[in-house]
Amino acid sequence: MKTLLLLPLLIAAPAFAGTSAKQVVAPAPDPCITSWFVGASVGYMTQLETPLYTAHVGVTNSCWNVAGWNIALYLEVGYADKDFTDRRRISEAPIFETSENDVTIVPITANIKFEHQITGNLNAYIGGGLGLAWINDDFTHSFTQSASTHASDSDWVFCAQIFAGLSYHVTPQWEVYGGGRWLYLADPTLFGSKQSINDDWVIELGTRYKF
Repeated sequence: MKTLLLLPLLIAAPAFAGTSAKQVVAPAPDPCITSWFVGASVGYMTQLETPLYTAHVGVTNSCWNVAGWNIALYLEVGYADKDFTDRRRISEAPIFETSENDVTIVPITANIKFEHQITGNLNAYIGGGLGLAWINDDFTHSFTQSASTHASDSDWVFCAQIFAGLSYHVTPQWEVYGGGRWLYLADPTLFGSKQSINDDWVIELGTRYKF
């Protein structure tokens, strides 16, 4: 009699065991997490003596790393504007000759950034980028008590940069950073001749937000 009562339990046991096993096993999570981010910075061009503003958007992945350095890729657009004025007296009248150049620089670069944790929320970063820069010159020439003449010309040139600094993660999504960059601009052709645009060192502060 007891054997007859235990027989259904023995038959059902493998089915219950299989159900429990299926409930315990869960799909493995994807270890590689992709994150998008946006950022902006304000810097000072030490040679040109004018501010440089930048904005960027990029992507990173938790599996992108080399020797402990996390990798991020991003596209950046910058903006700088500088006025040059030359005024001189050319006669005893007095008559003055004035030349004004309003130069606008818009570098657009594709960049790679390597970031490594130093301690806690503090990180070090290095990187570089290549791209093109739009350079525009608005030129105005005038004499005292005479009508002024105005001309404008622009050119696209090759540009490159390298950068390094420190970043601090205030929250998992938000970080602030500060450092420097070296910006190279090829000489543009403006008004029919090559114009000298020197490379520049930039000191900057910025922020970045990760989605």
